[in-house]
Amino acid sequence: MASDLAPSKGRVLMLSNDRQIDRRILLQADSLQAAGWQVTILAMPLDHPDASADPRVVRIGTRVGGLGGKASRVLEGYRLLRRWLPMNGYAMRQLKALAWRFLVEPERFYLRLFLADGRRYPAQVVVAHDLPMLAVGRALACEFSAALVYDSHELYSEQEFSRREQRRWARIEGKHVQACDRVITVNPSIAGELRGRYGLAQVEVIYNAERLPEHMPASNYLHERFAIPGGHRVLLFQGGLSAGRNLPALIRAMARVRPDIHLVLLGEGQLGNALQRLVKRLGVQRQVHFHPAVAQQALLPITASADAGIIPYQGICLNNRLCTPNKLFEFIATGLPILASDLPELNRLVAGNGIGLVARLATPEQMARAIDELLFDPERLQAWRERLLEVRKALCWQREGQRLVQIYEGLR
Repeated sequence: MASDLAPSKGRVLMLSNDRQIDRRILLQADSLQAAGWQVTILAMPLDHPDASADPRVVRIGTRVGGLGGKASRVLEGYRLLRRWLPMNGYAMRQLKALAWRFLVEPERFYLRLFLADGRRYPAQVVVAHDLPMLAVGRALACEFSAALVYDSHELYSEQEFSRREQRRWARIEGKHVQACDRVITVNPSIAGELRGRYGLAQVEVIYNAERLPEHMPASNYLHERFAIPGGHRVLLFQGGLSAGRNLPALIRAMARVRPDIHLVLLGEGQLGNALQRLVKRLGVQRQVHFHPAVAQQALLPITASADAGIIPYQGICLNNRLCTPNKLFEFIATGLPILASDLPELNRLVAGNGIGLVARLATPEQMARAIDELLFDPERLQAWRERLLEVRKALCWQREGQRLVQIYEGLR
């Protein structure tokens, strides 16, 4: 963090349409603040106040009088639904999909929600974190005579939306992206897509890297937590237990692997109960274990206690096909060899750096063969671990954060 006595290089207003602030945003805020910028993060409201919240984060609708008007009614209705329906449950997901498809015009919706609150935080740089915030960011940057940065966390318009929604989001992106002073994204493949689609001269890549721990002591946490015998191997999946991540196939694969291999699913989500039922139905309770989600600051020591990590995503949409999820860099930071699906960026970073195995993971049979292969050869596992000692120094937030600060310095 920057010293209180450090001179300010200016104010940065970051916009996020999430409640839980993404690690990428917080790390960027840390790096900019350490370099002398003053950072405010404006985000969606919480259902209940959080006394331990990051002081840089402010929530829309918290000023006297609240949001007011139609935006207030929409948000209040959404909060009421959240009390009765699980956030990631099937019914809530269907209601949200119908609302976005037929009732909500997204550009106007987010302008109504964010614009009035955003005006309270004049800045020299406005950052739209992901596409829903781009129109808001442009409007505020215009009012402040500020630089506009668009940080595209993914290929947003190419998610598993209907074709109508994909076209609508693409139109919004095309309408505003040329007004940006800098465009940043998470990997070279998505950077290439953005350049080609919108005729952009340059799109900067800042990886979703994790901050490299100063010291990561050896730990048997997962073995001890689930009473796993010492000689058995632990394969770790961490992140949301949600659709589109090929998790049912991963569970089914565990019925086909050697009995000394265990899978830990660390996270929560709408598939959690269904996956636990599948584990019981297949009779693999001794090999498949569920760990609740943990706070980001507690995650890496747990991650480090596994033997390897798995990313079984499938290219079911272009966004998934080109993904580089947070867990990839969390595995790298903690020195875990990785089993990843044969997708372009995962192939480039895992196979290209010699830190794990890339394979076709579409079916349980393919996945079981790959898991056995990954964990079968102790010498190869050790070679991957040794290679990770070097790779983690190159793919860490300490380096990405420096590059981010240089981009902002170029805006002055």
